[in-house]
Amino acid sequence: MQLVLVRHGKAEDPAARPSDLERELTSTGRSTVKGMAKGLRLCVSGKVVIWTSPLPRARQTADILANAFAVKKIREHDAIAAGDLEVLARDWRDLDPQPKALILVGHQPHLGNWAERLTGAVLPIKTAAALAVDLDEDNALSGMLRWYAHPKALAGLADH
Repeated sequence: MQLVLVRHGKAEDPAARPSDLERELTSTGRSTVKGMAKGLRLCVSGKVVIWTSPLPRARQTADILANAFAVKKIREHDAIAAGDLEVLARDWRDLDPQPKALILVGHQPHLGNWAERLTGAVLPIKTAAALAVDLDEDNALSGMLRWYAHPKALAGLADH
């Protein structure tokens, strides 16, 4: 299975909301994610499942991705916001049937930490950036980095 880690799009300034947990995407963030999603669709094929952090900025990003991939149901998973990779790995191993790709929409620093733990690669995961890891069939906490892309690069794929 391919694991695709996506950081949410640009969110409101932390001062805009009483709590960081309530921050939403900005209009620029929405636009960037829409462009990125079109390119991501060219990089990820087959049956796709989308899991997201329950925080609004991640959920809004996941909704845009779901539209691009024609995914009808998104699962909100608390372990994404909590940064608990072990719980996520247990749950993705239990998916039946296994999708071709699982897209996780989340936050820094968790996504960067997970990429490093799974592949050994240290990556600067900017807002709306994405990376794909081909997971090891025998070890759900190990894999090979397939690709990493900034949102402009992904959007550029859709323009050609």
